Amino acid sequence: MKLIDKDALVAEIERLAKVGRNNASAFDESRNERAIWLQQVDVCNRILSFIDTFEAKEVDLEKEYNDFVEEDPVYNKLVNGIVGKAIAKHFFELGLKAQKGEEL
Repeated sequence: MKLIDKDALVAEIERLAKVGRNNASAFDESRNERAIWLQQVDVCNRILSFIDTFEAKEVDLEKEYNDFVEEDPVYNKLVNGIVGKAIAKHFFELGLKAQKGEEL
């Protein structure tokens, strides 16, 4: 599965909306070109509104850890539960930071 960086996507759509606003201002209201650029701005705003409805999927880290490690006959013997869960949590949070583009 491939993920798209939401912040980068939003930034690009906002850039396109700005281009549309700038180009629309170059034409007077009687010109079709102005209406076309304003339509671009409207479409960008609608897409941004739609993107704002996306929610992050909840992840039950405890369940995932149990399913992957504690239920596995090999991993179960290799990893202490407390330490293993702390490591899993660390890398889960690291992944979230990387996805948001935060400094690691």
